[in-house]
Amino acid sequence: MHAADFQEQFGIAGRRVGGGAPCLFIAEAGVAHFGDMDMAIQLVELAAAGGADVFKTQVFDVDELIAAELPEWRDRLRPRNLSLAEFNELKTLCDERGLLFMATAHNESRIPWLEELDVPAIKVGSGERGNPGFLTKLAELGKPMIVSTGMYDERDVGEALEACAKGGCDRVALLHCITAYPTPGEQVNLAAMDRLAELFPGPVGYSDHTQDHLALLAAVARGAEVVEKHITILRDVPNAQDWKVSAGPEDLATLIANVRRVEAMLGHGRKEPTLAEQEGQVWATKSVVARRDLTAGTVLGEGDLITKRPGSGIPANRLHDIVGRTLARGVAADTLLQMEDLA
Repeated sequence: MHAADFQEQFGIAGRRVGGGAPCLFIAEAGVAHFGDMDMAIQLVELAAAGGADVFKTQVFDVDELIAAELPEWRDRLRPRNLSLAEFNELKTLCDERGLLFMATAHNESRIPWLEELDVPAIKVGSGERGNPGFLTKLAELGKPMIVSTGMYDERDVGEALEACAKGGCDRVALLHCITAYPTPGEQVNLAAMDRLAELFPGPVGYSDHTQDHLALLAAVARGAEVVEKHITILRDVPNAQDWKVSAGPEDLATLIANVRRVEAMLGHGRKEPTLAEQEGQVWATKSVVARRDLTAGTVLGEGDLITKRPGSGIPANRLHDIVGRTLARGVAADTLLQMEDLA
């Protein structure tokens, strides 16, 4: 499979992604539940109330994910886990709330969990950079894939796409991402989305790790077809980082509403007057006006005419067409000429 063989648009549980479809908004809960099922339920409710399309979390086995030489990371993540039964409960709640449920599997033992949960698409974290064998196993699940590309260079992008293709997946979306919590504004590099769009024809988007919402909205304005933002209930959590780059109950709904506003502002791309400009086409444009009192029979010269608002008379760009014409009737100074004034 070549890069050109990836689909420009595809469906995720009936939701179109790419090819001009509305931007898919993923609310990334990650491990913001901290292993507390009640908190996880609150996060689903937050995503639903905010208007997200997708609620996403993460599934992993700590000991398979992290080697013994990083005991502090094992200790940090071990309590931030949920059981398969709890994830199934969250999926059921997402179904009830009209959300798509997705999960990122961080190690091979959790791939069967994705099958059990029957996720509609596979979300791949940036940490799988340089891990094509794992991407191929995920691709073999036969689902669309959304791949974050934090820390990637172009060679890594090619390797990831090859791995997806090897697993038989031609429905891939690539998300530009910076793996830093938080990401400095001057390093966001949204222009990299343009390069991803040159590398393959599938949907391109952005996964945000900045502390506010400007970069994500700018990404939508630049054409992102999928966006992802962390969500949280808790703030100022020690030994945690996701909350620093997350939207919460105070601002998630506003963020998503603004995403939809930006999408509406993008429009159809044709350069033509809009409905809102109909009145402006009258009061803001100019017409040909008599510079002084003119009598019937006057042969019009340029000195007899001037252009002024409004635009309800002979358009200004036709001034030279009527120079040399004869007036059929008199026209008072500062009066718009009409075609019926001409012989």
